Amino acid sequence: MDFIDYYKVLGLGKDASPEEIKKTYRKLAKKYHPDVNAGNAEGERKFKEISEAYEVLGDAEKRAKYDELYDAVKSGRYRSGGFGGFDPFTYHAQGDGGEFRYTWSSADGDASGFSDFFNEIFGAGGFGDIFSERMRGFDSYPSDGRDITAKVQIGIRQAFRGGEQTVALQTESGAKTVKFKLPAGIQSGEKIKLSGLGSPPVGKGKAGDLYLEIVLVPEAGFSLNGSDLEKTIDIYPWQAALGGEISVGTLDERLKVRIPPGIQTGGKLRIAARGYPMKNGKRGALSLSVRIVNPPRISDDMTRLYRQMAQLYGDACPQNKEGTK
Repeated sequence: MDFIDYYKVLGLGKDASPEEIKKTYRKLAKKYHPDVNAGNAEGERKFKEISEAYEVLGDAEKRAKYDELYDAVKSGRYRSGGFGGFDPFTYHAQGDGGEFRYTWSSADGDASGFSDFFNEIFGAGGFGDIFSERMRGFDSYPSDGRDITAKVQIGIRQAFRGGEQTVALQTESGAKTVKFKLPAGIQSGEKIKLSGLGSPPVGKGKAGDLYLEIVLVPEAGFSLNGSDLEKTIDIYPWQAALGGEISVGTLDERLKVRIPPGIQTGGKLRIAARGYPMKNGKRGALSLSVRIVNPPRISDDMTRLYRQMAQLYGDACPQNKEGTK
């Protein structure tokens, strides 16, 4: 027996409002009504389908109970009978009298107009207490919850240090705040397993696990290229011209870095073993890209010095090679 997606029958999403459901049903019922499709077997079949769907979705109580089953089937928490089939025996409650069976009767006492799925699963006077009855027999058909994987973005510096983290996740059952311990030096793509925080089980089954897949993102001016850290540093024109030492912060310390005389914007400085940790316990390199900037404020004395430099250097200026022959 196939599980029937009543939302699909009406061409609606699960979040459809009662007004949308009613409006759509009326439109489809008018289109496929037997009076309009006399002798059309396909039209009659469609009319029965939409009538059954509206019988469920058009009633707030029935819809709420159907939605519980809908979510369980779509999430895989109920086993299916064959390829896409719905096995009622994975759903029926079991009691002292054996299998609970349910039937549905229309206002005129005829239950034959609706599908076997409806009559087999959603009967008892229009659903009745089927869900409370079902709960009695859950233990007879335990099913483990599904494992869930969620990607979590962590800044490079925080990942280097590690420590306790808190992350908010959107799950099938709503928002969830999760605390976990982040190992220092974790690699991008590695997963942290949180047992029992996946999808809930059915009956006495075991809850699924939650896997947090770590995605390292730039932080504090650092980006990652493999195991090499990359960072742009600013220096003043006289530092670029004369060279010298500057202090540069890394992920875990401050280093004295030597600037070679005459370095240009875009020049690279590479420092071994000061990058991000690798799985073998070693560290990548720290790659510094130089950018020459002007000081935010220029005093009168500095202005005079710049003018002297201009006079000494003359009218020569860097040539832009683009567009020249």
